[in-house]
Amino acid sequence: MKITPEIVQEVIKNKNIFVEFQPIYSLNTKKVIGLEALARGDYMGEIVSPYFLFNYAKQNGNVLELDRICRKKSMEAFVAEQKAVPALFVNFETSVLNDTEVGNGELLRMVEEHNLSPENVVIELNCSTVKSNYDLMMFVNFYRSKGFLIALDNVSAGEETMNRLMMVNPDIIKIDRFVVSNIETNTYNQEVFKSIINTAKQIGAMTIAEGVETVDEVITCMLMGVDYFQGYYFSRPEQFNFLFSNEARLKLEDAAQRLNLTIKKNPTVANVKIESYKRIIYAIVSALTGTAPADYEQVLKKYVYEHKEIECAFLIDEKGFQITETIMTPDIEILPGFKPEIKGVNHDIKNYFYAVKEQIEDPFISGWYISAATGKNCKTMSSHFYNSEGKMIIVCIDLKKR
Repeated sequence: MKITPEIVQEVIKNKNIFVEFQPIYSLNTKKVIGLEALARGDYMGEIVSPYFLFNYAKQNGNVLELDRICRKKSMEAFVAEQKAVPALFVNFETSVLNDTEVGNGELLRMVEEHNLSPENVVIELNCSTVKSNYDLMMFVNFYRSKGFLIALDNVSAGEETMNRLMMVNPDIIKIDRFVVSNIETNTYNQEVFKSIINTAKQIGAMTIAEGVETVDEVITCMLMGVDYFQGYYFSRPEQFNFLFSNEARLKLEDAAQRLNLTIKKNPTVANVKIESYKRIIYAIVSALTGTAPADYEQVLKKYVYEHKEIECAFLIDEKGFQITETIMTPDIEILPGFKPEIKGVNHDIKNYFYAVKEQIEDPFISGWYISAATGKNCKTMSSHFYNSEGKMIIVCIDLKKR
């Protein structure tokens, strides 16, 4: 069917929009962590691409109307069929920020009308069409203050893209398909990918590799530290009742097994493990930032109990004194003559304190040594955050040797 302006006009006028969802997967947990809503037009049973819909709307000045119709349809479909899916990813047409009042709360009202929690809605932004950085930041700040998560879509190389990334400080970075494509053999794409991953770690953002189509792309992205995946390899966009197929589950299992084999054979396995350790300590630092001192040990306990790689964790103040008890993993064996350090012990001559305090290396990762807490081989990783008084607190975790 040839798509004409008249057909597109009729679709928009009659709100003949339906929604398909594409899952976003965690290879670590083998679960769906969210669904991206993708709107399509329907003309007498034929699909009208969103490309035609939005191009027509831009030419005729009704992008905002179409954008709101698509978001409303997305929420209706998600709520009607919602299962145990943590997050709904909705696209926001950022070009409308050039012509409308920023922070008017329309998206918030729509979410509330559908009894969704803002904490479970991710707003996807493609910033290429925004004329005013001020309007963009006003929008981001308003919706982030209401609890929404912000994702930056189609992130790739380029100074403008990276500047927007640092300005928006997104919770989630979606790495563009053009970077992911053939990444297992394309060294340029690998360097761009690494740069984005490193930036994400610095600002505390999660990452999604978009458009993965092969298991080799999945494994390569995973080895370089990506968090989640979205793409045809696992699942094409489908209406809700066709999602969660056995095929996708089997592909997750297969990719995980292949990844394990690759890691075992790969001489860079140590670097892969280090990247994994870094993600853990960055998560702890993020959780502790803004936490009241009385709750520090509870936060440490959560991560120690959740991550079997960790032997223990503790915090040090900027003078080197331990300000929490040493939080040990449950049921750990402590050899005779060894015991965990207690609150008040001074660590100022330890390399894991000095390296971070003097900004020599952060995060710092020691070599293997015999733990004073357990008598077993471990390595210490440390990083820092600032408390409400602006004072540096150093986070230390001891990692087990397997």
